[in-house]
Amino acid sequence: MKNRIYAICMFAMLAFASCKNEPKQDETAKEVVKENTIKLSNYSDENWNAGVGIVYNMFIVDNNAENVAKLKSVKELVLSDGTYVTVTGTNEAGKFIQVLLKDKASTFQKLAGYPNELVVQ
Repeated sequence: MKNRIYAICMFAMLAFASCKNEPKQDETAKEVVKENTIKLSNYSDENWNAGVGIVYNMFIVDNNAENVAKLKSVKELVLSDGTYVTVTGTNEAGKFIQVLLKDKASTFQKLAGYPNELVVQ
């Protein structure tokens, strides 16, 4: 009987000790991409500021399979403050996807420009 109790105690101690020694994942090591969100392209020039059109009524995002799928039937984008931005269409243009907007894109610069997250609806 003493041997069984001793064995159970040793097993419990080993199990507890092995759990304490497990390495913890670094939560900041990788960016978590939410299923229905996008980020505009980190691109700026005379026509674009952090993915927001300066003279165009459009945003640009990186052209990749994930973004194409997310934007396939997009009707609106929701900004971090809850503002809804109406999308009139999308076009693939080389390394970017153009997201065509009903309103002037630069109006949304602070809340939409890279690295802000936009919810796709």
